[in-house]
Amino acid sequence: MKIFVSGQINDIENVRLVQQKLIDAGHEITHDWTRNETGDKMLGGDENKLANIDEASRRAVLDIDAVLDAEVHIACTDNELPGKGMYVELGAAIALNETRSSPRVFLVGKLNHMSIFYFHPSVKIFDTIDQVIEELK
Repeated sequence: MKIFVSGQINDIENVRLVQQKLIDAGHEITHDWTRNETGDKMLGGDENKLANIDEASRRAVLDIDAVLDAEVHIACTDNELPGKGMYVELGAAIALNETRSSPRVFLVGKLNHMSIFYFHPSVKIFDTIDQVIEELK
């Protein structure tokens, strides 16, 4: 299946681990935002985004296109800090699920920084990525 994995920018190592487990299980990642095409430096901080508007725009398009292309959307929720982009991606996935019944939407982790949208009827919650992989079989 084609899968997009979102998460908080400071939780990149966990997102990469989740992606690798999905790949090992035979799935395809629609876009790996943790390894951007211009190097490993992320655009964290509002000042960096403002100084690199074209790059920020390009990355936003890549991420939303990846959500649109996915059959499954997974949001990693173990993040220590609240996310921004991951919640936009989650909202896009829920809206797509509501209008076209795809992607399937999963949350994985401790549910830090909870949102009411974690409890939308389109969302399934799991403790581990292994549980999601089992669900996808």
